[in-house]
Amino acid sequence: MRPEPGAGSVRRPKLSLEVARQIVQTMSEAGMGPGDRYYPEAEAMRRHGVGRGTYREALRFLEHQGLIVMRPGPNGGPEIVQPDWRNLASTIALLLQFAGAPLHSVLDVKTVIEPGLAELAARHATDEELAMMAADLDEIEDGLGSYRAFAEAYERYWLRLAAAGHNELLAFLSPALRAIVNSGGYVPDEPHRAEVLARLRDVHAAVAARDPGRARETMRELQEELGRRLRQGYPRQTAQVIAWSDVHQFGGPG
Repeated sequence: MRPEPGAGSVRRPKLSLEVARQIVQTMSEAGMGPGDRYYPEAEAMRRHGVGRGTYREALRFLEHQGLIVMRPGPNGGPEIVQPDWRNLASTIALLLQFAGAPLHSVLDVKTVIEPGLAELAARHATDEELAMMAADLDEIEDGLGSYRAFAEAYERYWLRLAAAGHNELLAFLSPALRAIVNSGGYVPDEPHRAEVLARLRDVHAAVAARDPGRARETMRELQEELGRRLRQGYPRQTAQVIAWSDVHQFGGPG
């Protein structure tokens, strides 16, 4: 009797994926970083022992992951770039879509994660970071009457707060989750924007006072209130399964 497909064996990864991993390892070992070009195609193919088709497929995978961009021209080829939270947001959204996860599942996770981010910022933010976040809050206030101006300043504040925790994983994860939430297309009205600003100022005051406990609690209150508003005001969107195609950079209330 023939065994079931895959029974008793480990599925081997595609050769192009193995080559992609080798390329990343080679970049690390050679000390290559953003702005550097990878080896010319002929040399790279010799190094990795593969043909042009497999090598180019590996590059396409790395380009999709946000690690390289392909530059045209005689001196072109793969240029290394810095992946950021957008790449993580895309990957998470794709996984969640095929898991059938509704948008409110991300709201629940943010209520757990963001208080810890505020606590870390209270412990580790520099004076310069605190000053820049304070300036962002003033810009949010100046832009309350314009959603676009509000959203741009709001996004900057959250990115700085994520960086101020000085934890690389949270600096990627926090904005990635916010982008997924904002894919629902929420547009808060001006009174809601003003309320969000007031709560952000409470969070910032606790972070600036270097009070981790209060920072955690004020952020928890903010996230719970945002989640409540979105569930009540946008019940259809929050109950919908996350759509990978909708996830890109928004500056909404998430």
